[in-house]
Amino acid sequence: MVFRWHRREKLPSELQRERAYEEWSHKPKERHHLFPQAFQDYFARKGINVHDYVFAIDAEVHARIHRGKNGGPWNAEWRAFIERTLGEAPKHEHLEHAGALIQKFFLVGYTMTYWQRVDLTPVPRD
Repeated sequence: MVFRWHRREKLPSELQRERAYEEWSHKPKERHHLFPQAFQDYFARKGINVHDYVFAIDAEVHARIHRGKNGGPWNAEWRAFIERTLGEAPKHEHLEHAGALIQKFFLVGYTMTYWQRVDLTPVPRD
């Protein structure tokens, strides 16, 4: 049996994660629909309520992924998916595509529904 009298030194990955969280927590957040509202009728036919799949992400990141024509690159990715699958993909493929886009765009946030009351303002620094 081993009893630690002192905490072990943190790994570089732990320190990096703590720094990233600290930085992230001090930035303003916005609600981001994983399934774009622009295609709300299409997603409803697939059994997906766009307001049930929302991420609170950095406001600056949200602006970047929607910057440009017709909702920016985020909506363009969904438009391409719908066209590529001819609108015939089942619900689970839409959920998988949403997950792939989260990774592709390096989204970090917390999941919520659109109606949840969550304070999205930055955490004040001490």
